[in-house]
Amino acid sequence: MSLNLSQKMKNLLASLLFLFSYFNCHSQEDNSSVPFVSYWGMGDSYDFQITKIKQKWKEGVLENNDSNSYRANFLVIDSTDVSYKIKWTYQTNLDKLNIPANLIEKFSKYKMTEVIYQTSEVGDFLGVENWKEISDLMNKILGELMNDLAANDDSKMKVLKSTFKPLLSAYSSREGIEQLILAELQLFHFPFGIEFSTKEPLIYEDQLPNMFGGKPIRGDAKIYIDSVDFDNAYCVLVQEMSLNPEDTKKMILNFFKKAKLNHREMKRAMKNALIDIRDYNTFAYLYYPGIPLKIESKRETILNIDKTKGKRVDITRIELIN
Repeated sequence: MSLNLSQKMKNLLASLLFLFSYFNCHSQEDNSSVPFVSYWGMGDSYDFQITKIKQKWKEGVLENNDSNSYRANFLVIDSTDVSYKIKWTYQTNLDKLNIPANLIEKFSKYKMTEVIYQTSEVGDFLGVENWKEISDLMNKILGELMNDLAANDDSKMKVLKSTFKPLLSAYSSREGIEQLILAELQLFHFPFGIEFSTKEPLIYEDQLPNMFGGKPIRGDAKIYIDSVDFDNAYCVLVQEMSLNPEDTKKMILNFFKKAKLNHREMKRAMKNALIDIRDYNTFAYLYYPGIPLKIESKRETILNIDKTKGKRVDITRIELIN
C-alpha cells in the first residue's frame, strides 16, 4: 500500500480515531492496532532532556563530533473539546548558529524561549501561535551576530548578509520556524492522530516542507510497530525514510542561489553528485496518556560531489526526565 500522509489525510484519520478508540476500549482482545490519542489535562507538565549530535566525515575520516544538551518543559495551558494549547519552554540552541566561543556569554541572554502552539483534540500538531515573536528574536540574534563578526567592516558585512540570507528567509515564516527551529516538536507530535497496525507496515510517500521555499521534498517512507505492551499502554514505533535525491539537489541549489555562493559552479558540480539521505526514527511512547519516554531521530547523509566523499549524521534525542 502506498499513500501520501498529508495533513488532510491525518485530519481524516483523526476524525475516525475516536470511533476506533471506542471499539478498542470495549474489545480488550483486539490487539491488531495501536491508536495514538492524547489524553492530557490542564496543568499536565513534563520535563525532557534534548540531546543533539552532529558528526561529519570526509574521505572516511571523522572530522567533527559535536553534541549539546538542554532541557525543555511541556505544559498544557488550555484544553477544549477540539484542541489543546501547549507552552513549550526550551533553551535556545545557540550552537546551531555557530556563534564563536568568545561571544557565547554575550548571547546567553537569549537562552530561554517560550513557544505557544496548538494541537487537535487527538494531539496532532497544528501550528505555533507566537511564531512572529520567535522570528523577531532569531532575526535580532542574527543581526547582532553579524554586527559583531563584521566589526564595522562593510565588505565583511556584505558577505555575512549573503551567507545568512537563507536562514533569515527561513526564519521569516511560520513554516520555517516550525521546521528549522522547532524540529523536536515535529518529532514529539509525529504519531498523534493515527492508528497503527501491529501486523502490517504503513508504506507511503511523504511530503517534507521545504524550509527555503519551493516544492516540498518527497520521501519514500515506512512506519511499523516494533514492539507493544498492551497491559502497560507502551509501544515502540519505527519510521524509515529515504529522501528523493532530485528534490534534495534542487533544495541545495536553491540554498546556494539565495546565498549567492557561486550558484552556477555548484549547479555544474551537483549534476553528477551522489546524494543519499536516510532517516531512521524510533518513538517509544506511553500511548496512554500520550507521552514519549524516548524519541531518537537519526539522519544519515552521504554526499559525494566533485570527487570528494562526505558523510554526515545528525541525531536528535528526546528523553523524559520528569
